[in-house]
Amino acid sequence: MSMRAMTAWLAAGTIAAGVGIAHASDAPKVYVGLFRDDAVAVIDTRERRVVKTIPVPKGPHGLVVTPDGRKVYVSSDGHASVSVIDTATDQVVRTIEVGPNPHGLAMAPDGKLVLVSAWGANEASFIDTVRDVIVGRVPVAQAHNGAISADGRTAWVGSQQQGATALVRIDVTAMKEAARVPLQNTPRALDLSPDGRRLYVTVAGLAAVLVVETATGQIAAQVPVGASPHHAPLTRDGRVALVPSQGPGELTIVDAASGAIAGVVAVGKTPHWVASSSDGSMAYVANEGSNDVSVVDLAQRRVVATIPVGNAPRKIAVQAGAIPKTKSGAAGRTAGSGGGERETRDVEATTDVALRADDYSFAPALLRARSGQALRLRVENASGTLHNLSVPAIGVDRDLPPRARIDLDVVVPAKGPVHFFCKFHGPLGQQGQLVVDDR
Repeated sequence: MSMRAMTAWLAAGTIAAGVGIAHASDAPKVYVGLFRDDAVAVIDTRERRVVKTIPVPKGPHGLVVTPDGRKVYVSSDGHASVSVIDTATDQVVRTIEVGPNPHGLAMAPDGKLVLVSAWGANEASFIDTVRDVIVGRVPVAQAHNGAISADGRTAWVGSQQQGATALVRIDVTAMKEAARVPLQNTPRALDLSPDGRRLYVTVAGLAAVLVVETATGQIAAQVPVGASPHHAPLTRDGRVALVPSQGPGELTIVDAASGAIAGVVAVGKTPHWVASSSDGSMAYVANEGSNDVSVVDLAQRRVVATIPVGNAPRKIAVQAGAIPKTKSGAAGRTAGSGGGERETRDVEATTDVALRADDYSFAPALLRARSGQALRLRVENASGTLHNLSVPAIGVDRDLPPRARIDLDVVVPAKGPVHFFCKFHGPLGQQGQLVVDDR
């Protein structure tokens, strides 16, 4: 080969590696939905770095990988669709329309079905992974997250309908609701044990994981964890549940047999989701607030690497296969943002007040009003996530649907200060205060 040809060949290889066209590693990959980048980051588990970023429609919300590792499914709540990624090329090869605001996805253990919690469509739908078409729809009000049993015959979906929050059991064969378990708190995420006997559920406002017996629908236990736990998936062998707690930024490792805490590992800021390797040796935690992924060695109970990935990583999934342990030590973190600025607004001279809810913040966060003043709150949820406005002092508890607006007529109490917050994300800083001028 001539020197000129050698130079051109090396340059082409460098370009290909830079854009992720050619990548020699045969290690399993980790896929991470970047909510604010409208993309999916691809992590090489041997090199522990992002090797490609795949554009997807707005607001990637749910993400799962087939057991054979060949396909990734990504829901986009700003586009009413699920994207199908071919992991051989790491490109979107198909788009499936599923209805507005699709939230969580769940993969059947045998890989035959993907459960879509279509929040805005008020239904759970099922995608056949061979044909990539919807093969069933079941009405579920404000479906948020779900799980499918190992035999594929039963699915569970969390309904976030205010005033009727519940866990809905679906007969997958008949494609109809079979039962429901009412809840006092709004369900966030739910995960089944491998034997299907227990459902691990996180709910808004409770720093614990509920353990529900699927045969009876009874809550058998509550496992205390850090503030604002998001979900509690079990490793494939069913021995431990992994619980990211968004408030303190930690991963709690729960012994499934005893319900005891086996370990707590500090991770990044506002951990959103976690996935484990197929052999149960490693956990990968998507840290929405610090824009990175923590790699946790579950035997050693420590973070062994931190991988910058992009803006607002939420859902995460790992391909099947052994995860190489060729590196140790944590990589550098990237700075993240969380919460909103503490904007103050004096509203004593008005009757209409605009209040904006976004991911983990209210704006303005501080309001000043007169005692006894009548106000119309025009509350806008600017994000694709369900939020809430709770003001216990005046009896307000209203869910805020994604990208929607509600008007509330309230009267300022005689004394303050009055605390307001989102019951889902208050521990993450989504709260504010009404200062009362009682002159």
